[in-house]
Formats: sequence, C-alpha cells, structure tokens
Amino acid sequence: MKEIPAQVKESADSAELLRLAYMGGKGFPHAIPVWFVEIDDYYYIATDAGHAKSRALREDGRAGWVIDGGTNPKYWGVSYAGRGEEVSDSLLRARIYRAMGEKYFTSADDPNIERIFGKVDDPNTVYFRLKPESVSSWEY
Repeated sequence: MKEIPAQVKESADSAELLRLAYMGGKGFPHAIPVWFVEIDDYYYIATDAGHAKSRALREDGRAGWVIDGGTNPKYWGVSYAGRGEEVSDSLLRARIYRAMGEKYFTSADDPNIERIFGKVDDPNTVYFRLKPESVSSWEY
C-alpha cells in the first residue's frame, strides 16, 4: 500500500472527525462524520448496534473514509477504501473505549463517554476496525 507522508499521517491520527462512507439501505452511498481513534496503525469507530452504519458494515463491510483538514493555502488529507470489521475481542474493545474517552473527553472516566457509548462492555455498542485496501493522500 502507498506510504502516507509522516506529517499527513500525524495530522490525520489526531484529527477530530473521520468521514465514513458505506452503502446505505436504498443502494446509495451514505457518508457521515464520526469520532474515531487510531490504535496500532488502524482507525476504530464506535456506534450503536442499531444504527444504519452498524447494520451496513455488518452486512457489507465495504467502506471508504476520509480524514482531512488544514486552512488555505495548506490543505492536507488522506482517503481510504477498505472494509469495516467488527471488533469482538473484549480487551481491544476496552482499549478503544479508553482511547475514545481520552481523545474526546480527556479521560475514560468522564461520565459523558458512558452517556454516548454505554459502559465499556455494553453489548449495544459496536466497535469497528477500518482495514484499508487502498489509500491516497494529498497536501496543497
């Protein structure tokens, strides 16, 4: 797979939002911004088990995602195509939960993370690893 420039990768890993695209229920692509974390060179997202993105990724794991940012005249971004795979390992789920809490609330102990994702082992929360099959990046 193509190498991403270090500065772009660093910016992407620390960005606030990832734009996830998946096949919607009516056969059209659907794109939404989601919170995410980077762990061991993979991006992870969390969602309610009943949400459309969760159902779509479970049925057809194909997905695309973009992380971008910058200000004029220096924009950067990285675009991936690949698959979303559900995470069932309880230790990895706990790592993702903690990382989400630290990134978006400064602590996994903040009560807001439980309000959004339930408890660390909540069966109604589904975690997905985004596994890229192709990637492109830009800076301009």
